[in-house]
Amino acid sequence: MGERYYHGGFGGLRVGMYVLPPSITKAASTADFGAGTVCRKDRVYITSRFENAMEAAAMHPSGRGRVYEVEPIGEIAVDPDSVMFPGQDPWSWECERAVVVAIHKLRGKDIKRIKKLVGAEFGVLL
Repeated sequence: MGERYYHGGFGGLRVGMYVLPPSITKAASTADFGAGTVCRKDRVYITSRFENAMEAAAMHPSGRGRVYEVEPIGEIAVDPDSVMFPGQDPWSWECERAVVVAIHKLRGKDIKRIKKLVGAEFGVLL
């Protein structure tokens, strides 16, 4: 079996559905909140780290975030933002879209734990 990829985002997708980029869905994007120089609205961001997808899902403003196990479709490229140092292995990629192959619902206690950790990291109470 090859690499597993995950995407943390809005709940509501089912197995077989596509994760599409914000340029198509018109959904709010990280690029809309100050990350426009490192985040493209025409790409779907996926990760090989389940915990990173959990963080994205837990922080989704809808409160209904999910972690989707996905298969990338189209060309896949390393997310330049995921490689901070020469020789570092990437953990995030960008692709045109991805198909959902499994869904992982977050538990309430995991969402609270993640929000507490992220809040502490940025000095805010979430």
